[in-house]
Amino acid sequence: MSFPGRAQELFKNDENRRRRRNSNRNGFENDGEEDDSIPMTMRVRTMKDENTTAQKSNNNNNNNNKQLAALFLVACCLENTASMLARRYAVGILQLDFSKNVVLCANEFMKLAFSIFMKYRKMDVRSLKGLKTHVFKRVVKTATPMLVPAFVYLVVNLISYPSLQRVDASVFTAISNLKVLATAIFAQILLDSRISNRVWRTLTQLVLGVTLISWESSPNNPVIHKRVHQNWYEHISDLFDLSYAFGVFLALLQTMLSGFGSVYFEKVLKNRAKEDEEENLGKKLDVESPSSASSAKISSFSSSTELDVWDRNIQLALCSILIYTPISVYETKGNLFQGWTFLVVVIAALHALGGILVALSVLYSSSVTKTVAVCAALVLTTVMGHILFFEPLNGPILLGCAMVIVSVWAYKDDAIVESKLRSAGFVV
Repeated sequence: MSFPGRAQELFKNDENRRRRRNSNRNGFENDGEEDDSIPMTMRVRTMKDENTTAQKSNNNNNNNNKQLAALFLVACCLENTASMLARRYAVGILQLDFSKNVVLCANEFMKLAFSIFMKYRKMDVRSLKGLKTHVFKRVVKTATPMLVPAFVYLVVNLISYPSLQRVDASVFTAISNLKVLATAIFAQILLDSRISNRVWRTLTQLVLGVTLISWESSPNNPVIHKRVHQNWYEHISDLFDLSYAFGVFLALLQTMLSGFGSVYFEKVLKNRAKEDEEENLGKKLDVESPSSASSAKISSFSSSTELDVWDRNIQLALCSILIYTPISVYETKGNLFQGWTFLVVVIAALHALGGILVALSVLYSSSVTKTVAVCAALVLTTVMGHILFFEPLNGPILLGCAMVIVSVWAYKDDAIVESKLRSAGFVV
């Protein structure tokens, strides 16, 4: 080899060694230069393998999330059925006299204890001191947003009593079933969710089926029998009765507030997932930046300190306890557990389990889907109530059950079809 050629080769080797040293010093590989020793076909094949692996990982994560969503929705449906049957047996058959607010307060304590236990198991370093520091310095100090749903649920429980005093149970239940539509409306407003006309038709059919079941399942007392068999002009005259109109207004208000509370909780709960996606997108855009290593450290630190579903459950339980405890003490005059039996403890535990399942269902699906699952529980509750407590199960109730089942199935199919259309680039 000639001298100029040998000198050029040595210079090139020195340049390559210098680039490798700079790459190791900066903590990231030099994206601007490529190693000429690696063939282009091999680099392309490596990039394709990495993209395929990433796509498979994303598909596996999506499948796992769908399976978890289905599991929690089914569990929420079963829990709602068990809770309704237990309350009917305690109040309707055994006629137990106990404070409903104390039950609500007790289930919040149970939910708080379970959420703290799950948070302890999820922590990287399991220590009671670390858990205490996290709860008091991270969870409690940022619990202000959870005061909103806690106060909303309190108002919903309080205004239901004066509403039931002015309207019969069938009308109140029929209005309460509009929560499905109210939740969808607030999901569009607060979450900017796109709900197509197809889904609106399905939700409306679901509300009609649930209303038919509730109306026909109402107890036979003279007031309801009189109102059901009124002429059309007598129904109109009821609307001009200020007491009756105020009861209808309160029923509508508690329905709207219930839908707002569900969507607001979903918005707060899913902020972390949205922020994580934005952080991951920022990492991809800043790969070529010299400060990408330091920014990655900062973003990983911030994401690790974000609040998860158990932290949010702790916050909501603490806010609810602060609200319900004074009300319970005032209502019972200090005798909180008067009239309690083992069945009441079971009811409180089912309430706590329901709150946890609702949070997990909302996290992996949506508040609208969770409300649809609760409506599906009404069918199972109606059938089990007929078997266990000899409650009515006539033709209109069976028709309503069929409408609910078809609506739930149609809602699932609508979600699958619209997901495929959106992935294909169509606007639905």
